Amino acid sequence: MWFSPELQRNLWLQLGWGRVLAAPILIGIMVAALIASWNPAPGSLAEYARWGFVLLLALWSTRRVADSLAEEVGGGTWEGQRMSGMSAWSMVWGKLIGGASFPWYCALICLGLMVWFTLKASPADPRIALGYQVATLVLAAVLAQATALVVALLLLRKAQFRRRLTVTMAQIAGLLAFAVAVYWEYSAVPLAAEIGTVRWYRQEYPANQFYLCSVAIFTVWALVAAWRLMRAELLYVNRPWMWTLFTLFCMGYAAGFVPWDIEPLTSRLASACVVGLVLTYAAFFAEAKDPVRYRWGLARFKALQWWRALEFTPWWLISYVLAAVAGVATIWSIMIGGELAWLDSWQAAMQRYASVLTLGTFSYVFAALLLFTLRDTLFLLWLNFTGKVRGRADLSGIVILAIAYGPLPMLLIGAGATQFLPAVWPIMVTNLIALAWPAAEVLVVWFLLMMRWRQATRIEIFADDREEPSIGQG
Repeated sequence: MWFSPELQRNLWLQLGWGRVLAAPILIGIMVAALIASWNPAPGSLAEYARWGFVLLLALWSTRRVADSLAEEVGGGTWEGQRMSGMSAWSMVWGKLIGGASFPWYCALICLGLMVWFTLKASPADPRIALGYQVATLVLAAVLAQATALVVALLLLRKAQFRRRLTVTMAQIAGLLAFAVAVYWEYSAVPLAAEIGTVRWYRQEYPANQFYLCSVAIFTVWALVAAWRLMRAELLYVNRPWMWTLFTLFCMGYAAGFVPWDIEPLTSRLASACVVGLVLTYAAFFAEAKDPVRYRWGLARFKALQWWRALEFTPWWLISYVLAAVAGVATIWSIMIGGELAWLDSWQAAMQRYASVLTLGTFSYVFAALLLFTLRDTLFLLWLNFTGKVRGRADLSGIVILAIAYGPLPMLLIGAGATQFLPAVWPIMVTNLIALAWPAAEVLVVWFLLMMRWRQATRIEIFADDREEPSIGQG
């Protein structure tokens, strides 16, 4: 049952009788004071109430969700909860609803006031229908809280749970998610009022409905992510099916927004590749990189124990493989002229030639993007497998990569050594010779990683067949 002991405990802690009675009284006094002093129009009062909802849930509830986990870790009660036998869903709902129950209680009062004053206002005042406003605000709040919980669980999983820093980072992530979700309403010129429709995969949809549906889908994904991470904390086995589906969904979702009348197949494949590469980096920094766990996964693959090997498959590798498939398909689409591949006429042949002539350079750029991403992940793994910097390897890697992609190319340009730019900038790879630079870098970093990996695990990686410890199945 979702009404778990964890949820009941948080409700009792958050919703004392004094708080329950004080909240509506104080909010009522504030509303009465506004009406008595300024006598604003109902539309303005509705806007004030909406901002009250936004501030309570975007600022307060995200903080409470992250802090509820931090309090348990700091107080030493988290391990006891993990051993309590509660399900992952019960723990998630206990943190999301119970930990932020009082902010939700106050925010729902503001939401009720917003609805009341909106109904009393002029029908021409609301820019977007009231139902869409309410649904967007509620979904944005759930999305923000789920995002904050996901970030807190990720930092806990990476053994970097410093209470103040972790809570702040989780709250910032929740705030960003909330801002993206409500941007539709609070943008100066809402897209719904500007064009009215969204074109996605050659189909036109009502803009407000499409946006609301998108927010709802990503909210579900955030809840699923929190559930899967909570399962990992409870020592259940998580095979990466959900991450695979999420990567495919994001790649397909982004590809649908490409203008369908400009090289549709090539453009969509290219956008899917870029999204896959972005998720590769995101997944890499989200995971804990343990050289021994990587060794176990490799041993299972070597033994052809595919089902067991999936337990140890890193998320970033899945995203990279899917991005590589999309990248190779992009190059293939450029070379065959996109959707003209199945046409057999002289016009199609001419257009295929034009496609290669105009877009041929991009094929090298996408090949370089794949190689640079592989080089970066292998280099970051090398840092994580280095004992002296393992605790801060990700942060050190971000700084090094920022220098490699920023000041270093500028230094080469200033020194007149532009012939070496393909070694540091993928967009400068425009031919096969230039592609040799990132390919050579991948080989060098791979060699260094293998040496470091063997040193970190103190064994011969490819000759290890020992069984890894068994953990709970789920």
